[in-house]
Amino acid sequence: MTDVAASLALESVLGAGSVVLDVPLAGKAEALAQASRMLAEVSGVPAAAIEAALSAREALGSTAVGSGIALPHARLHVLRSTHAVLLRLKPPIGFEASDGEPVSLMCAVVAPDDPRGDLLVAVSAFAKAFRDPARAEALRQAETPAALRDLLLGNR
Repeated sequence: MTDVAASLALESVLGAGSVVLDVPLAGKAEALAQASRMLAEVSGVPAAAIEAALSAREALGSTAVGSGIALPHARLHVLRSTHAVLLRLKPPIGFEASDGEPVSLMCAVVAPDDPRGDLLVAVSAFAKAFRDPARAEALRQAETPAALRDLLLGNR
């Protein structure tokens, strides 16, 4: 996937109002619940259904990818399109990451349960965007939700 394709995939699923900064949460369960509420707002699917799907996926193994980043994700058959939310967490929270580092950036993604592979494309694109340590640090320092989103999408 080219950088342009990754940016387009990210921009299509991460709306301008889907980014929040410095969210104080007590732990992984509370973070998944907050992300579920945000995803419910943009998708129209009940938060409880989203939270159950994200929690079920998380029970299979942590979606923390290391370096303070988590990418919880799930498929829901009731969705018609892919949605994402981005939370910058302060303080960082434990997420059972393989490197043991607490998570400060969490991007939750939900997608339709269909063969198009939208979920994998979106999660891959977000993972690629977070891979650059300099970009990840800039994301942690962004001053506004719009600036954070622009940095993630490569618009800055």
